[in-house]
Amino acid sequence: MANTFRMDTKANLVTDAVTLSTTNVLTATSSGTLVILSILVSNKTGSSANVDVYLVTNVGDDVYLIRNAPVPSGSSLDLIQSNKYILESSDVLRARSDTANALDIAVSYLELV
Repeated sequence: MANTFRMDTKANLVTDAVTLSTTNVLTATSSGTLVILSILVSNKTGSSANVDVYLVTNVGDDVYLIRNAPVPSGSSLDLIQSNKYILESSDVLRARSDTANALDIAVSYLELV
């Protein structure tokens, strides 16, 4: 089994509903498991913006990891503090902003294949 540390980023989170694939940030492969180590959302504007992070699961209910969380101007929000999230086969991590072109996201994870 190969274990690889990775990071995916997405600039300018969209304002679309989290139910749409345009909000996809990270998708687990059909043959692997991802251990999410860090989710960092950064605000690059002069105003506060809110973020939603949503998990679409292959088995089970789709859930918000956080909803309407404020990210102050010029600041960042670390969504994992001593916790880990597991994405199994075909699970999808999604994120959206309430303000266009305000938020970027970086997700660090361990890929187990």
